[in-house]
Amino acid sequence: MARRVDDEGAMRNEGKNNSFAFGSNVTLSGSVKGDNNIVVIGNARVQSTINMQIYGDNNTVLISASYQIKALNIVFGSHIKANHALLKVGKQFSIEPGCTFLLYNTENKLFIGDDCLFSSGITIRCGEAPHLIFDSETGDYLDISEGVSIGDHVWIGERAYINKRAVIPSKCIVAACSVVTRKFEDENCVLGGHPARIVRKNVHWVRNRDFLEKDSIYKKKYDSYHESLNRRGLAASSDASVAASGPVMKEDGVE
Repeated sequence: MARRVDDEGAMRNEGKNNSFAFGSNVTLSGSVKGDNNIVVIGNARVQSTINMQIYGDNNTVLISASYQIKALNIVFGSHIKANHALLKVGKQFSIEPGCTFLLYNTENKLFIGDDCLFSSGITIRCGEAPHLIFDSETGDYLDISEGVSIGDHVWIGERAYINKRAVIPSKCIVAACSVVTRKFEDENCVLGGHPARIVRKNVHWVRNRDFLEKDSIYKKKYDSYHESLNRRGLAASSDASVAASGPVMKEDGVE
C-alpha cells in the first residue's frame, strides 16, 4: 500500500497541492518548494533510499516498482525554479549509491526504461540552468533539449556522465567513466569514451547467471566456458602436486 510523505515526516512540503506517495521498502527524504508537484514511487524489493529536492511547480516523478535504489539524489531546479519537468523510471530498476539526476531546466525530461542496471557515481544532467548558453552569431538560445532517454535493459557503468540530448538505445552497455553527449540509434552496443562512441556491437548482457534462460545459447556457452575453467583448475592442481613430490624419473633420465 502506498504511503504519504506525511506518514514519515522525512520530506518537507513547502507548497500547495503537492502529492507524494511511495511504496514499501522506500525511504524518501528532502524537500519540495512549489505547487502542484506529483511524486509516485512504487514498491522496492530491497530497502531503498531517495533524497529529492524540488524547486518549482507542476513537476512529476514516476518511479515504477524497483529492485533496489541506493541513496539516489534527484534535483528539480536550482536557485531558479524548474516547472513542468518530468522524470519517469520503468520497472525493475536497480542503482548503486552516489548517483544524481539533475533536472535543472523548465520542461526537462528524463526517461529510463524497464530492467535497467546503474552502477555507482553516475550523473545524468538534463540542463544547464541557471547558466545560459547562446549562439554567438545568431543569438539563438542553445540550452534546449527534447530530453534524455534511456531504453530498456541498459547497463551503465560507474561514474558515467549522461548529458542533455543523450539517447541510449535498449540493450546497450555504457562503459565506466564514459561521457554520453548525443543520440545513439543502434541497440546491443557498448558505448565508451569521452565523448562516448560505439566501441562494440552485437552484445547481450545478463544481470547474473541466475538470469540465464535454460537451454539458451548464452547459458550453453557460459557453462562450457566454466567447464573449461574447471578442467584447467584440476590440471593446475595435479601439476602442483607433482612438483611438490619432486622430479619424475624415466628410463632415460629425469623429466
